[in-house]
Amino acid sequence: MNKNILFFFAATGLLVVNNLFLYWQFFEFNFALFLSNTIGVALFIEAFMLMFLLAYYFKHHPIGKYKWYWLIIFSLLGSLLFALPFYYWLNTKDKK
Repeated sequence: MNKNILFFFAATGLLVVNNLFLYWQFFEFNFALFLSNTIGVALFIEAFMLMFLLAYYFKHHPIGKYKWYWLIIFSLLGSLLFALPFYYWLNTKDKK
């Protein structure tokens, strides 16, 4: 896969999606309002379940020297949009 495409998606996930989430978390978060937003809760659960599903897949089908738990760490530090392309790039950067 083209490294520039991976960088674009990882940068978008880290700089755009993650910053929007952090802004919401620190300045607009209201737990009662969050729980009343059914679609928001569903998307939140879906993102976490996909993160664990992808980590499970990479645990049993590793793509490089960086272990599956790094995908979870990157997802929690950024977003899944950041974590997946960055994890893939990190594991394939030395391959041709």
